[in-house]
Amino acid sequence: MRGSIAIWHDTFPIDADGYAPRVEVHVNIWRNNQRKKRKHFDLLDIGFRFEELRALRSLSISFPFVIKPEHVSDLFEVMHDTSTLSAIFNDTLTPGSMLDRGNCFAASHTESKGVQFFVWRCPDKELQFSTIGEGRDRSTVITISDQFFEQVRPRVGDHYFRLRIEVPIDMENGFVSSNDPKDSAFLSTISTSEIVEFRLNERRNFSNAIRNRLQAKNCGLIDISAVHYFLIRDMGVEMTRSHTAFRKMRRLEPRLWERYLTDCSGFNPDKMIIYHWASFAPSATAAVESFSALATFRADYTGSLLAYGAVIVALGAMGSAVQSVWATAIGENWPSYGSLRANVLLLVLLALGLAVLVCFRLRKT
Repeated sequence: MRGSIAIWHDTFPIDADGYAPRVEVHVNIWRNNQRKKRKHFDLLDIGFRFEELRALRSLSISFPFVIKPEHVSDLFEVMHDTSTLSAIFNDTLTPGSMLDRGNCFAASHTESKGVQFFVWRCPDKELQFSTIGEGRDRSTVITISDQFFEQVRPRVGDHYFRLRIEVPIDMENGFVSSNDPKDSAFLSTISTSEIVEFRLNERRNFSNAIRNRLQAKNCGLIDISAVHYFLIRDMGVEMTRSHTAFRKMRRLEPRLWERYLTDCSGFNPDKMIIYHWASFAPSATAAVESFSALATFRADYTGSLLAYGAVIVALGAMGSAVQSVWATAIGENWPSYGSLRANVLLLVLLALGLAVLVCFRLRKT
């Protein structure tokens, strides 16, 4: 399945009076550099900066794969740090003191001291999980309840919260597909091609379950003013193609991002590249209807040395056995040949066989 994230909302009646919820969406996909799949995760971080939420009752986000609740966390505490906050928003920002019983802080511009927005804690109790669909169309829907937005509404200004989803490397997630060579077990170095395609509110990629959910609850996709999508991965992985030009590419600043990746194994901020794609609404009253970004990569990884060594030993043993049987058979039937002549004859026959095989493959191509 080539799935898409879908973001929709439920609103109060004042939506009709010009207070339609409006949000800027930030997505970071961190590709893990570990080839061992056990206990390693990619990271999908998604943040929402609300410009208007007075009519917002609840917000739902569907992901085209199954998510366990224990793999979702709020990044509020991580963001309450000057370097981390500035890195996330690519600006010089300073977090203020805690407000609303430790559930909120103001993010102010370092030079002007003006408040840019409020960052909110989104606790586990405000997240409702449901799994819909069947087979390859199974999706997880995370709904942020009205209780969360009730505490946010009284403060005038923009509001932001950010969640992290840990995605097991071996999970089919609708965004990443890779192609390893079929003979990888016989190679000391494996060259892998990979496609990363991120989609947001791409209606044609919605599963039937998502379409039915939207129709049954009479919900609409939320107005999106801008989408910022960042793909971050090891600099040793080469981008070979992008379907659309990205806004910028730069090396990750390790000093700024170390705290953000604390306790996340398989990520080295010192050796990572960040790619940035973006889309903006054409006007203040219009919206980004959908967003997609596709990029292909090539990476060379060290194969399993144990498997590679086992194959080499097995081939050597087979070659030695064949040579021994051949020499014995020649010696018994033609004693005058001797072992040296027998081995030379074996080598000639192998060379002829290889030449015939090469000619056959060339004629097929």
